[in-house]
Amino acid sequence: MANFVLVHGMGAGGWQWRDVADQLRGAGHEVYAPTLTGLGERAHLLTPETDLETHISDVSSVIECEELTDVVLVGHSYGGMVVTGAADRQFSSIATLIYLDAFLPENGQSVMDLQPPDRIDYYNEIAKEKGDGWRIPTPPAEFWKLTDPEDIAQFDRLKVDHPLAALKQPVQLQNPRPKNRAFVWASGFTPSPFEKFAAACREDDSWLYREIDSGHQMMMSHPLEVADIVLELSHLGGVT
Repeated sequence: MANFVLVHGMGAGGWQWRDVADQLRGAGHEVYAPTLTGLGERAHLLTPETDLETHISDVSSVIECEELTDVVLVGHSYGGMVVTGAADRQFSSIATLIYLDAFLPENGQSVMDLQPPDRIDYYNEIAKEKGDGWRIPTPPAEFWKLTDPEDIAQFDRLKVDHPLAALKQPVQLQNPRPKNRAFVWASGFTPSPFEKFAAACREDDSWLYREIDSGHQMMMSHPLEVADIVLELSHLGGVT
């Protein structure tokens, strides 16, 4: 039995993982899908000071307080920043680290460091125009190439603003990355800032690599495929 910890992306919440979590639990595994501070059902906690460190602490604390071992830590999108930091902090508890169409930072890098200049300008401008200078409205479902009407309605109904500080703060790492690492690319979401990470991992034999022909929010549009792939990757990482 593995312990799956599933981390959502920008402006979302643990609610995104419902269908994937059901599949993993049905296979006999423990599943945790924490909602990051200031997002999802915790949107009322959002402040200008909510940053990447806040979110890393959210996930690290779940692993620590639930006393989890053999953790399969999965990060989607912005969640790649979070799981990178949480895996560093809980190094001995992580069996497999999976990036699901996610940012893959090096030590000292922020989301802003991994974006093209026009996207950085957009974040700063949209925060000034619509987020009091510190919040970013999350793009609608159409931007992420969701196509199912129910998925579109759910995403647009539940998405919330994301803190700008979380995109500006760099991740600070002290430990080596876990040995078992994987990247899953949403090949139907292009162009995207994640494509370069997919390409690098695809060519690196030290990484496990998979693709799903989907838009970015693959846990909503393709939950069975996502569950199957993370189960497969956890087994390849030595977790049963």
